[in-house]
Amino acid sequence: MHLKKHLMFIFAILIALGMIYFYAISDLFHPKQIASYENFTEMNEEFDASNEIAKASKVLTIVKNPAGIIHGKENVEGNFIALTFDGMDSRGNMEAILKIITDYGWHATFFVEGVNAAKESAVIQKLIQEEQLIGNYSFVGISKAEQLKPEVVLEQFCRTQKIVKLITGSEPKLFKLPDTQFTDELLLIAKACGLENAVQSDVSATISELGDEEAMEQFVGKIQPGMIVSLQMGKPVPVQYTRKKGPDAPAIDKQPTIEIKNPIEVKDIPAVLIIKKLCGLLQAKGYQTVTVNALTEINKSSRKP
Repeated sequence: MHLKKHLMFIFAILIALGMIYFYAISDLFHPKQIASYENFTEMNEEFDASNEIAKASKVLTIVKNPAGIIHGKENVEGNFIALTFDGMDSRGNMEAILKIITDYGWHATFFVEGVNAAKESAVIQKLIQEEQLIGNYSFVGISKAEQLKPEVVLEQFCRTQKIVKLITGSEPKLFKLPDTQFTDELLLIAKACGLENAVQSDVSATISELGDEEAMEQFVGKIQPGMIVSLQMGKPVPVQYTRKKGPDAPAIDKQPTIEIKNPIEVKDIPAVLIIKKLCGLLQAKGYQTVTVNALTEINKSSRKP
């Protein structure tokens, strides 16, 4: 009798340990590793970017040519589009998304937050191994960056540049920020940090918006060859904005992103399934996805009058 109780006790312990292990490794319980804007100093020692920040601050005082802005182009020859993923999801989801892209033989541009790239360096390395393009999405995915103090934006860029360089061996040349106007000041800051171009989407949506079948069909219907098509992987990190005194410089961007209006409330469909369906629709329409850099070259060589 005592032996039976002991065996049941041991069995219960094994089940509990198994559940704890599953919780520790499963993406279901760790959907996105993202730090709050106010508390991202935990990696200061490992990824100290003090020298890079100081250097960029000096360059900012003398730089005259701002970073450029890359747009897509409508109605070009061929069925090429640039697909971008804005922000990182969990490790499991990122690896699944990469497999979907590579199974089609496609290439995409992944704009990553520095904090997530640091925590998931293996994912970044896999992206590079599969010849995907990495871009700077700031350290925590800040939005409305034109309303932040210049030193804050500069630090966000520099820290991400440092982390990606440590992981891949080279710094990103492209950057993207959600809900941000690319003002002259912001583009000068980016150039001082080693970033050559901002990327402006032609069509964009959050993953959650595309969970509805009708919304996805509308989204795909907006896409034309030569466009930059962007998927926002999560909500931008909320930050405390400090508006500068006086009027902001006019935005250089003259082509606002096309966004889905009046989003429909949808069921919670896993991001990977949404992206898999979207890629299937794109493939059925004959589209091929390439990196932003590749699309820029294709658009330049287009023979459209």
